[in-house]
Amino acid sequence: MCVSLLFVISTDVFADAIIFYTADNGENWVMEESNTSLDLNDVAMSITTGIAISVGDNGTILRRGEDGIWVDVSPGGLSSDLYSVAVGISGMMACGEDGVLLSSFDGGSNWRVLSDFGHRDTDLFSVNFDPTHSSAFLITGENGFIYSSRDKLLQTGTTSDFVASCGMLCSGFPEVVLGRNGSGYNIRKEVMFDMVDAVIRGATEIVSGGGRYIAVGDSGSIYRYSDIKVWDSVPSSTGEDLNDVSYLIWGVTACAVGDNGTVLMSYDNGVTWERIDLGTTRDLTAVASNGAGIAFIVGRTAFSGMVNLLPLNGVSR
Repeated sequence: MCVSLLFVISTDVFADAIIFYTADNGENWVMEESNTSLDLNDVAMSITTGIAISVGDNGTILRRGEDGIWVDVSPGGLSSDLYSVAVGISGMMACGEDGVLLSSFDGGSNWRVLSDFGHRDTDLFSVNFDPTHSSAFLITGENGFIYSSRDKLLQTGTTSDFVASCGMLCSGFPEVVLGRNGSGYNIRKEVMFDMVDAVIRGATEIVSGGGRYIAVGDSGSIYRYSDIKVWDSVPSSTGEDLNDVSYLIWGVTACAVGDNGTVLMSYDNGVTWERIDLGTTRDLTAVASNGAGIAFIVGRTAFSGMVNLLPLNGVSR
């Protein structure tokens, strides 16, 4: 008797990190080739040149120029994960685990590790520029770490991990730093405050034109800074963790991204939100825009274990 048997083979399937692009205020999104097999954690865009920079695990830095192609410009020998990148008037900065800090002054083509920064025992979660000054910046990190190029290391008296900073485009230095545990720190007043009872993951970095600070976090949490100096909870229509938020058009259109392919759009300055489908279930980690309708979304790579059943014919007994 001849019996057909099935032979089981397990194979691993990888896909590059995901990047989406829109040039029409989020009406249409196009997937672009990231050309990297490592997770991307943040993205930033130059308002003046249109150059986009994305950073990720294992020291990954990608640059998108006018040709629309993402090119790996990672500095050699860097293995630290990078969590944040920012574009300023005259340069760019990126930061990440173990206190790594980098800068670029040629449009992101070449990056230099700032080895003399001196905070190797601290993970750095966000970097932000003063949009009105060519060399002023703010860095936040774990255990209440805040470093200002203007005031140096700030003593906040908290162990909250600071993950984001917010500032009005025309008012200079970022005014508010937000902690992962829902706390905040007012830079101008030098005081801590309780923001919300939620895990915060990201916030609008620069807003103007009547915009409001918006923060996002776990389980679809969205908070909007109201006229009366209070963070109001806003319904989001999702229970997925949200990782970042940005204005696509300042003061009008906002976009929030999160796990399992979640993309939320608001067309009324963050008051109401609706989910759109980009056809992916990947975790989306960051969104950035030039404030005039052009934006990028970045996310993680895909990995799945697939089982193939292959027939073995001709076995007899």
